[in-house]
Amino acid sequence: MSFVKDLNTPLLKLSPGDNFSLEDGCAGVHIFGRIGSGKTSGSGKMLAGAYLRAGMGGLVTVVKPEEVTLWQRYAAEHGRSKSLLLFDENAGFNFLDYEMARQGMDGIGTVTECLMRVLEAAKKASPTASQRGGEAFWEDSTRQMLRYAIPPIYAATGTLSISDIIRFISTAPSSVREVTDREWQRRSFMYEIMDAATRNALVPMSPSALSNCLTFWAQENLITPEKTRGNIIITVSSALDRFRHGRLKRAFCERTTLVPELSFHGVIILMVMPTLTWNEDGIIGQHLFKYLWQRSVLSRNSLAQKHRERPVFLWSDEAQETVSSYDGEFLSMCRGSKCCVTYLTQTLPTYYAKIGSDNPRDAAHSLVGKFGTHVYHANSCPETNDYAARTIGKVMKRHGNYSSGASKSVNYGMSSGNSETVGSSSNSGSSSSYSSGQGGGSSGSNWGSGSNQSAGSNWGENRGQGTSQNVSRGYSESMEFAIEPGDFARILKTGGKQNGKRVTGVWFQSGRVFKATGTNMMLETFAQ
Repeated sequence: MSFVKDLNTPLLKLSPGDNFSLEDGCAGVHIFGRIGSGKTSGSGKMLAGAYLRAGMGGLVTVVKPEEVTLWQRYAAEHGRSKSLLLFDENAGFNFLDYEMARQGMDGIGTVTECLMRVLEAAKKASPTASQRGGEAFWEDSTRQMLRYAIPPIYAATGTLSISDIIRFISTAPSSVREVTDREWQRRSFMYEIMDAATRNALVPMSPSALSNCLTFWAQENLITPEKTRGNIIITVSSALDRFRHGRLKRAFCERTTLVPELSFHGVIILMVMPTLTWNEDGIIGQHLFKYLWQRSVLSRNSLAQKHRERPVFLWSDEAQETVSSYDGEFLSMCRGSKCCVTYLTQTLPTYYAKIGSDNPRDAAHSLVGKFGTHVYHANSCPETNDYAARTIGKVMKRHGNYSSGASKSVNYGMSSGNSETVGSSSNSGSSSSYSSGQGGGSSGSNWGSGSNQSAGSNWGENRGQGTSQNVSRGYSESMEFAIEPGDFARILKTGGKQNGKRVTGVWFQSGRVFKATGTNMMLETFAQ
């Protein structure tokens, strides 16, 4: 069937002026939403339909059994039913034969990493798993043991099997004395393999590689404390033993009916190993195949043009169940291989609990931060909502203020008083004169007095009144979240009859300004 090639091809119309293109899909999409938020039936359904219509091949991991029916319906609705390939215990992918056939002795490193993914998945899936101190030491020691076990087995037998790997490491010498002990040599599978690889190899090893293997098992491995060495052997044997019987043996250790590269030609591989029914086997099996699918996608640019034109997608609902330490590395590089990765989960803490590593919180944030597009549906997790608000970022917001007031004053007053003045005055005097000679003299006197008096009173009354009124308007600016964390729990619709089967979510894309909003996010409505 036809398929899109140009990265600028629109896959979805988000608004009259905004599209979601193939290039946007290749940058990855992560969807958060609580149970019942509509993440699967809303934005998830819309994206799945877009990828199917675009003619992509892909890989779909499965947690719930009903997801199988869901994807069968998606494929039928978009004309892709013939492209859907169910991978269950009735199909087969012998991963050891696959890797050795592709690369031969040069593929030993890849096989070793595959087995390490099995051990990682087994540890996560175990209900009694616990973190051990010096985790890096345990992983390095385990990887080293596998690296020196696989080459001689392949050289001696021309093939590789889980049973042979377990037998080989379980019969390794436990002391220097055993290396030369005839009884140990007689009953040890390891000795039988090393002898055949040295004397009569079906796939010859280089002299240096063979010498390194002999040195490791006869000397270096024996330096490791016996208890530590025994723990590593038990860990490897118990995890790989799952592939010696039951569903995992039928699916991964017998015939091969499918390979990851089928996706490059439009096949959609559906992992019908629901973790809710296959339990630990489902987790381990999907971890293993997803890892090999991811490796094949990253390496496909070295293939002929016809194998690398068609875009592919990786779809993982309830992604916390199949997330691995390799996912972050894959997301960093898969854009160049035209791979659209879509993960859906409820909250960030679900990743903390499942992702592993010494710092699960940092590992989870590092993984989620690699997705170019985030869709946030209704959520009641404060940490996830806070992360969403911080991811979208802050904007300058203007807050208006208004105040008005009125006042009235009234005053009354009264005054009264009186005054009185009393005064008197008097004066008296006499005068005389005498002279001798011819003449006479005279004398006289005078007297006077007076008085005055006054009195009065006064009073008065005064009254006053005043009013005043004032109004002020203004605004202030501050940097605040574009969407407050609480809004993700408050304003988003979760579909159903009460919402007219409409789901809303915040669509965020880093490095983009949407024409509809002028920002890097918009509120989208999805039909269920």
